Amino acid sequence: MKRNTLSFRIILNVLLITSSLFVLILSVYYIYARKTISESSKVYAIQLAENMEARIEQELLPLEKVPQMLSATIEMGIFHEDSLAQVLKTIVKNNPSVYGASMAFEPNFFEHKGLYFMPYAYRGSDSIFTSFLGSETYEYFYMDWYQIPAMLRKPYWSEPYYDEGGGNILMATYAVPVYSRRDGRRVFTGIATIDISLDKLTDLVSSVSIFETGYAFMITRNGVAVTHPDKSMIMNKSIFSNAEEWEMPVLRQIGRELLRGESNFRSYNLPGQEKRWIYYTNLNSTRWSIAVVYPEHEMYASLTKMNRLVMLLFLAGLLLLVLLITKIVNRLASPLVKFAEAARLIAKGNFETPLPEVKTKDEMLELRQAFMQMQEQLAHYIENLKKTTADKEKIESELRIASEIQLSMIPHSFPPFPDLPQVDLFASLKSAKEVGGDLYDFFLIDSDKFCFAIGDVSGKGVPASLFMAVTRTLLRSIADKYNTTDRIMKILNESLAINNDSCMFVTFFLGILHLKTGELFYTNAGHNPPLYIAQNGETKFMEMGTSIPLGLNEDYDYACMSTFMQPGDKIFAYTDGVSEAENASHELYGEKRLHACIARNAEANTREIIGIMNNEIEQHVDGYMQSDDITMLTVVYNGQKREN
Repeated sequence: MKRNTLSFRIILNVLLITSSLFVLILSVYYIYARKTISESSKVYAIQLAENMEARIEQELLPLEKVPQMLSATIEMGIFHEDSLAQVLKTIVKNNPSVYGASMAFEPNFFEHKGLYFMPYAYRGSDSIFTSFLGSETYEYFYMDWYQIPAMLRKPYWSEPYYDEGGGNILMATYAVPVYSRRDGRRVFTGIATIDISLDKLTDLVSSVSIFETGYAFMITRNGVAVTHPDKSMIMNKSIFSNAEEWEMPVLRQIGRELLRGESNFRSYNLPGQEKRWIYYTNLNSTRWSIAVVYPEHEMYASLTKMNRLVMLLFLAGLLLLVLLITKIVNRLASPLVKFAEAARLIAKGNFETPLPEVKTKDEMLELRQAFMQMQEQLAHYIENLKKTTADKEKIESELRIASEIQLSMIPHSFPPFPDLPQVDLFASLKSAKEVGGDLYDFFLIDSDKFCFAIGDVSGKGVPASLFMAVTRTLLRSIADKYNTTDRIMKILNESLAINNDSCMFVTFFLGILHLKTGELFYTNAGHNPPLYIAQNGETKFMEMGTSIPLGLNEDYDYACMSTFMQPGDKIFAYTDGVSEAENASHELYGEKRLHACIARNAEANTREIIGIMNNEIEQHVDGYMQSDDITMLTVVYNGQKREN
């Protein structure tokens, strides 16, 4: 068929109309059928889960009455302690669903019984046995099933556990606080319990199936699987650990809804698997949860088969239609060739390319008008792009100037005090953006007190840089008015916290070194602990204590700590951009590498230490984009030996 004939236009329109009608009809049918199947499957899954919930509740609710009645009879003083073992044996015998029953008394409740007294009856292979639990290897009053109801003073279903030394099976325990009367007072006596084996619940839940491979499972209030087709999941992993391992936030959201006792019907995708649907609900008695899961493709299997059959019939009919109308539709495509050539020229940047004339008032005319509109919009877009590019270059220029202004605010001449031999230092700051929030500063308060500081403002960019400038300015104005680092920090914190509507903060380390004695007073505000490098090469992180960053709480009181620096001792301070520098694999540089690098180069001078650290970080990130400001400061105390 020749494309420059009208016949091509006719067949194209016919095929488009036919295909569109088919797609429309098939889409309406598919959407309606899919919605119907989805709703019916949802109802079926909900019914399965609710029926299973009802069966489990019918199994558990009567059992809860047993320890409650035992608690009431003990409080009334009906049973003697020596008869409890037989009573518990009778309870287990008369309740086939109960694996074991016990009465665990408080330590030394009966002085003649000793520290432990816990009669226990349980099922064996062919009989019911009794025993008395409690020993140094089985201190029952420290176990969850005892401590939690004892603390809450109300009945409690425990998490499933393996009762080693007791029932020696995987079980769950329903525990009820017990009271008795002593000297006219109602006192806490112990815990009455019944144990149920999880085998019955497992069989009940595992019997549920939906479609071909759908299944049901049950998890505890902490998200740990009690029953699951994958045996490796049972009592091994929780829904939250799986969400972390598989990087699936939807599982974490499901787990949170389960903890809140909510019910929901939703979809999710496991890594490398198809989409699945899940309905989950909560057991009122135990606060465990039941879920029914089935693959989406099984839900729509019948619909998929029908769609394939309809598609085959349509293709056969379409082929027949093409053969019948080929001779009358091969004259409609000639303008399309010219439009294609014009499109190629426009794509090369020639927006003034003339378009072919169209005399017919049909789709070809609309196509020509669309091409004309595209030409106009492209020309307008290019003009706007040029303006936007110029504006962007202006902003970048202003940011470069801002960066230069910011860097000029911090000291950058080294050595800073050539006439002050007692101390030397070197510092560097490398912003992640044009401007940043890291800062360092150092200055003499008087002839004997040398002040130095390093900080990291929350966030990045222009807001952080402004907060950094305010912090440095306040420090300089405050430092010479107060004698101690904790007082300076408190005044600085109060100033930053006032009217801090943006809730910004700065981690900060401040030190004041007495040059004559070498005594260093320092205060930390949530900043990374500096490394102390002793003259003998010993390197360790400085003791910091606990504190919060500046700007968060204006009433917070900071602590002042002190140490004596010996001649040759150094302090290496840094921001988290050093320890958290990451490479393409998102592996952090870390404080362990930092400590090791400083320890290897403890003999280097202040400038060399920072140069070595910069090289180490560059090797670690290996060209990966810098995500945070990197600031380092090294101070060495030389003592009085070089004054002459």
